[in-house]
Amino acid sequence: MKLNLSILIAVVVAVVSYGLYQLSYEVQKLEKDLKQLNANIAGNQEAIRVLKAEWAYVNRPEKLQELATKHLPLLLVAPYQVAELDELPARAANPFVQEVTTIPLPRKKPRMRRGPASPPVSGPVHMATFKKASKERIVK
Repeated sequence: MKLNLSILIAVVVAVVSYGLYQLSYEVQKLEKDLKQLNANIAGNQEAIRVLKAEWAYVNRPEKLQELATKHLPLLLVAPYQVAELDELPARAANPFVQEVTTIPLPRKKPRMRRGPASPPVSGPVHMATFKKASKERIVK
């Protein structure tokens, strides 16, 4: 009985020792990977700092002004080119828009019964609204 117990204890000690040995090497490998990742992060942060500095250099106002004058042939606006709103010619109305007198409203709930039709409105197109108090359709 003592021999079986001794052999069992020896086997358990050997298995635990092997497990600790494997765990030790795995931890060392993970620490090596962590150092490599930290080095990559530091390199990326330095690259970001350099790119931000280059972006600030490229976006200087004098550099942008130089590029704008080189690539955008803009001219100064003369005072005679500016007009008042009432000096602009009136726009011709679309005949389709003149024919439309009311705008149909979507129903609030599809299964509700339709109420009385709203009276037609003469003149140009008006905005349709929904009256909340009586829940009737009106054209404003």
